[in-house]
Amino acid sequence: MSGYTLREAAQALGVSIVTIRRYIKSGKLKARLVPTKFGESYVIEDLPLPSKPLSDDSQPAQPLINRIEQLSQEVGYWKAKAEFLQERLLLLEAHKHTHKQRWWHRLFRSQH
Repeated sequence: MSGYTLREAAQALGVSIVTIRRYIKSGKLKARLVPTKFGESYVIEDLPLPSKPLSDDSQPAQPLINRIEQLSQEVGYWKAKAEFLQERLLLLEAHKHTHKQRWWHRLFRSQH
């Protein structure tokens, strides 16, 4: 496979993978879809020279945007983890409140 992956292109240009996808959709970068073992993936043939940025206004802010995207993903992970643990706690508490009758209670009560 010749060309750059989304990750390689993002690292080379100093932007996020999401930004690379935006560049492809807007036509700022030329890419083609190629089949891989995990499905189709973009391959970028040529990257612009570093002296010619794709987006003039976002260069100084791009590291902050990348960090915000990373933190947003982390927040999503921890939110899902907290919801999972909350559901487990509810299940454990529900089990604790149900009164289970011992087997000998059921046996002797049925003879009355």
